[in-house]
Amino acid sequence: MIKKHALVIGGTGMLKDVSLWLAEQGYITSVVGRSENKHLDLKNQAENPEVIRSIMVDYNHHDALEEAIKNAIEQDGPISLVVSWIPSYPALELVDKIISQHSNTWKLYQVKGSRRYFQDDPLHLSSNCEHHKVYLGFVLEDNHSRWLTHNEIAKGVIRSIENDSKESIVGQLHPYEKRPQ
Repeated sequence: MIKKHALVIGGTGMLKDVSLWLAEQGYITSVVGRSENKHLDLKNQAENPEVIRSIMVDYNHHDALEEAIKNAIEQDGPISLVVSWIPSYPALELVDKIISQHSNTWKLYQVKGSRRYFQDDPLHLSSNCEHHKVYLGFVLEDNHSRWLTHNEIAKGVIRSIENDSKESIVGQLHPYEKRPQ
């Protein structure tokens, strides 16, 4: 049986429910996060904790990140799906380089803040990476606005994966001047 392997970067915080959902969908789910307590909490909430692999590393430490991802691939096979909340494009390009060396094709769901919808830097990815963008907006209620909750973010990312959306918005981005300050 071929194992499905997913990587979630930022998967113990606002993307925790995405990590849990991927594990429920039958993925070996490698989760990058910095907090041991959050990793323990994630595993404690999982229906099948043995398919969740904790990767305790800061994605800003490129050498450690590279080694951790290579170890995850060696242990559980090629990664076919990545969900990433990395604002650092050099770190994300490093992830692409590593995964593309071991996977024929794979999908990246890049979770981005609302500002990147209007102005973004170029991201250089390998040709075998299918890039999906998930923009996080805000919620406008009556005369005030608020940022999305972790639950709303996770539901929106999951919906994007289920629908195979090339680009999606969770919440709203317009009118941008109404966003929370």
